[in-house]
Amino acid sequence: MKLFGTDRVLGKVIKVLMWRNDTGQDLTVTGVVADPPTPQSVSFNAMMRTGEQDKDPDHPSNSHYCQVYARMQQTIDTAALNKTLLSVYTDFKKASFVKREINFNDFYKDGKTPGLKTLSLKDVHGNPSFQISWLEKLKPIIGITAFLLLISVINFVNLATAQSVQRAKEVGVKKVLGSYKKQLVVQFLLESALQSIIALFISIILIELVLPAFNHQFNVELSFWHNEQFSGILLQLLALFVLVTLLAGFYPAWILSNYNPVSVLKGNYEKGLKGVALRNILVIFQFVISVTFIIAIGVMHKQTEFINNKDLGFERGNLINIKSNYEKSFADKISRIPGVEYVATTTQVMGNAFNVPEEVTYKGNKVALNTVTVSMDALKALGVKVLQGRIFSKEYKQDTVNTVVLNEAAAKLIDKNPVGKNYQVKDGPKNHTFQIVGVIKDYHNEGFDKAVLPTLYKVTHLGGSSNTNNLLIRFNTENSSEAIKKIEAEWKTLYPDYPMEYITMNSEFQHVLEDNARFINMIILFSVVSVSLSLLGLFALSTFVARRRTKEIAVRKVLGASNVQIVNLLNKSFLILVVLANLISWPIAYILVNKWLQGFAYRIDMPVFPFITATVISIIIAVLTVSIQARKAAVRNPVTALKYE
Repeated sequence: MKLFGTDRVLGKVIKVLMWRNDTGQDLTVTGVVADPPTPQSVSFNAMMRTGEQDKDPDHPSNSHYCQVYARMQQTIDTAALNKTLLSVYTDFKKASFVKREINFNDFYKDGKTPGLKTLSLKDVHGNPSFQISWLEKLKPIIGITAFLLLISVINFVNLATAQSVQRAKEVGVKKVLGSYKKQLVVQFLLESALQSIIALFISIILIELVLPAFNHQFNVELSFWHNEQFSGILLQLLALFVLVTLLAGFYPAWILSNYNPVSVLKGNYEKGLKGVALRNILVIFQFVISVTFIIAIGVMHKQTEFINNKDLGFERGNLINIKSNYEKSFADKISRIPGVEYVATTTQVMGNAFNVPEEVTYKGNKVALNTVTVSMDALKALGVKVLQGRIFSKEYKQDTVNTVVLNEAAAKLIDKNPVGKNYQVKDGPKNHTFQIVGVIKDYHNEGFDKAVLPTLYKVTHLGGSSNTNNLLIRFNTENSSEAIKKIEAEWKTLYPDYPMEYITMNSEFQHVLEDNARFINMIILFSVVSVSLSLLGLFALSTFVARRRTKEIAVRKVLGASNVQIVNLLNKSFLILVVLANLISWPIAYILVNKWLQGFAYRIDMPVFPFITATVISIIIAVLTVSIQARKAAVRNPVTALKYE
């Protein structure tokens, strides 16, 4: 539709360009597939076969990253298949190593072995290779949601049991008239079920209202009514409805049905009222969750500040990366554009890093390093910080022969003062000697969950090289937009049929932080909901306590107690619960937040300030909430409460 404006395209011819100076290849459209209704494990715009990969066996030294899919004719034993595949793969590697003059046993030593196995597509979708599984990503959200639901259930239980005094006479009368305990339990459970159904319908309405904003905020595409798993969602909601009804309704029903009819009909409710200890425990549990959320927000904010202000080891401002390979003639034309300071390429830059492992020998010791191929001006274009020696320069012809620059992590593995020292690299039957000319500060090229690899940088192709589609351009002006327009014009002149794609390093840096920022926003949202629910429960419970102690408060006022003393009296019991909740939440929050911090290779030490802040906030909010109801009870005329005594 995008190319032709219609889906009637069978037999039409399109020209496909694989890279910028590709002459293109005419391909005929032989089919159109429908857009998948669900997210894809392998997304695509088109599928084509050019025959280029058929030439791979003729070039055993070439390697291509690709994903191989196979459909089985019948259900098979994957263990047996993997054993056969590994045998075929090992034979292939041995044959290719002979052509490349590589010793198989030397290459696979120290416990290393060639590996190849099949994976079920279902398993790959749920657990993508080299990535965190979807379940691992969803675990925190599932846990947070469960806690929020639990807080709501606790509120329901607390309020139902707290207000049971209002229904004590009803229960007493029904029992006197012959109602059995089972009948009363069923009645109260049905009432709870009715409230749950109403809440369920309201929640569905709220989902429809809030979901668009939620999708926009968290960059997801969620749907309720049009979801492919709609029937499964309905079953889950039904199960959740039953669970909530039982959790929220059974205990209050049991408490109410257990009232002694003689006691309650005489007006002695206190003996019939139970569950005060449980209500206190539930209030503590609510505030444990809320305080833990507040602490988590504080620590996450500190970690985010640390990452945002962290020295990346390179200057990300005024730097763009064009998705293109390096071609000297094109680079020379760009470098003459006003505002352009450096044009270079590297296989290691934020957003597109290609790491090549290499084993070097230094003073008889073997050291595993990461190799990065760069052009002469790449390190200058990145704006790296030189710690020892120098970086590559056109003034030194040797830099194109056998010199290298190390980063801090590599220097620590080789020598404290490595500049001027030599090391050797085995390349098949040959040995190459390289001289270290400088050490640079570690610079980040991937997410902060990974440590910077010990890396050596080289311009020379000696010992092998690699390349990626990174064309770095450093500007020496803040107004780089004009220079970029001229670069795009130059590109259009040379490569009219291929679009120029680029990204700024500032935007790439924000992209690296995107998932983490989204998770923190979700924590903040759920924390606000959690605290609000806890305060709602506390507000209602404090209202009940104030009403229940109306006569006590009236007597105290008659005996001379001031309003402040009455407020303090009611605050004291709740304040003890909140302080106890804080003491419990501290170790829990420490364990959970520390586990989250462990996911960062570069992280802050656990700060104390968020713990203290969370405690102060929770106490202040609790005192203010309870004080509102306490003051109402304190200023009430004691005569009103005592006139019938």
